[in-house]
Amino acid sequence: MGRTRRRWTVVVRGFVAVALVSLAGLIAWTLLRVLAGTASGQDPRFGWPLELRDRVNVLLIGVDVTINNRKQVVPNLARADTLILMSFDPHGRRAVFLSIPRDTRAEIPGHGTWKINASYAFGGVPLTVRTVEHLLGVRIPYVVKLGPQSFARLIDAVGGVWVDVEQDMYYHDWWGDLTIDLKKGRQLLSGHQAMGYARFRKDALGDIGRTHRQQKVIRALFARLREPQTLLRAPEILEVLRTHTQTNLTPQKILTLAWFLRSLPGDRVEMATLPGRFAPLFWDPDWQKVRALVCDWFYGIPADVVARTRVEVLNASGVPGMAREVADRLARFGFPVVRVENAPTLRHETAILSHRADRRVTRAVRAMLGVGSLAHRRTDRGDVDLTVLVGRDYAHRSLLAHRSTVP
Repeated sequence: MGRTRRRWTVVVRGFVAVALVSLAGLIAWTLLRVLAGTASGQDPRFGWPLELRDRVNVLLIGVDVTINNRKQVVPNLARADTLILMSFDPHGRRAVFLSIPRDTRAEIPGHGTWKINASYAFGGVPLTVRTVEHLLGVRIPYVVKLGPQSFARLIDAVGGVWVDVEQDMYYHDWWGDLTIDLKKGRQLLSGHQAMGYARFRKDALGDIGRTHRQQKVIRALFARLREPQTLLRAPEILEVLRTHTQTNLTPQKILTLAWFLRSLPGDRVEMATLPGRFAPLFWDPDWQKVRALVCDWFYGIPADVVARTRVEVLNASGVPGMAREVADRLARFGFPVVRVENAPTLRHETAILSHRADRRVTRAVRAMLGVGSLAHRRTDRGDVDLTVLVGRDYAHRSLLAHRSTVP
């Protein structure tokens, strides 16, 4: 009996070893296939092969369609049905996902005040990104755009997701070519069902309830991705990402973010909806809460530290209005701006000079502006903690962004 048991133990261990080697080989083959010919590029935030070195912001844009009475897609009527700003922070070891309701009142550059989802109809991805940047003051270098069926295909690729559906749901939208028919209770949803659940908005909370359901589906997707057997579906998942999404992230960068996300415990992945309140036709942001959330989630600094940092902004670019633009951007975050003037000399590079400001604040200001060198100089400036010298590099970037969105 003992000899037979030992033989079976050897057989089982051998089988497990072969399975693990096969799985490792499959994963390695998949990664090599995807990463072949790709490199980290010029972005120092990404290391080779799957190292995330610094914070990365990504805007997820889900686009809807309008169908006419002949079941044809109506061109030029697509809107941003889903907006989620994602931030991956290796220093804080966390990832955050901020849902922006489609009815959020926002200033769309070149078009005035509209619901934020109209930005896509006016100017596609570039204007949508600029509108979210203007709304939140967060620079967004990367975008992932999903079509109406892209998310469903991704859910199917992982084998569906487990979701606790909170109520019976039935809704048919002829113009959006959407039928939702779900029963209450925990169940495994297919891609089409998960998409319908995430898009349902016929309840008391309307679009806000919809964003909460989107977050539930995303959490369910993360849970699925953490399951060991999902690794066997890696080739299918990557193929869906390659063929059914539009993004400026390379395959290597996508895998780096996915690997980082998979390494985080569940409590280090945070989700929220843009703080605000219902208003006629709009979701109005609560700016006090928005500022605190953005400072914490996207810059890693407390809002009270920002409120204590007095700033002067000097225009060294030679382009009128640049200092005021920067001052308005900083004031939107809660910085007390005590002075806005022209600098005595012009300079090419923007400079951020700390007299006694927190180093986290100076780094955050550079991230807000997207340019700038940092310097820390202890001085007797009694009324100023931080000086921003706006250079030609900022003016050039600002003018290019403006031209790309003017109708």
